Amino acid sequence: MNEYINYTGTEPLMLTLCLDENSILVSRAVLEALERPRQIQMLINDDRKMLLLKACTVDAREAVVIPPEIQLQFEMSGHSLLKRIRRLTGWTDNTPRAVCGNYLPAHQAIVFDLMNAQPTELRMPMGETPGMPN
Repeated sequence: MNEYINYTGTEPLMLTLCLDENSILVSRAVLEALERPRQIQMLINDDRKMLLLKACTVDAREAVVIPPEIQLQFEMSGHSLLKRIRRLTGWTDNTPRAVCGNYLPAHQAIVFDLMNAQPTELRMPMGETPGMPN
């Protein structure tokens, strides 16, 4: 039996890795698939070059607190995580990359294959510029 299940929502389960800004954008669909958690945790599998994002408690190691009101996406600081991802993938430029994930219901988590990340243009909501307050 395949442990991956296609998410049934209308939006893709997407992360955007903003290498120039040292931040990670988590889409609203990811948070909705995880049932709007109060905290999330990101774990990396070095051998498979995959990132796992899951809901967690505030006591979990490196838990990231999610603000209660999320519009289109949640931006989190990711300097050390992105540094590790760069080392794993061999990326040397600052091109933002988007990667879609697969929901793992048995783990209540979403897995992202970093080697499937594609260069993308950042599209910020309501005319905001990445790294600049609106």
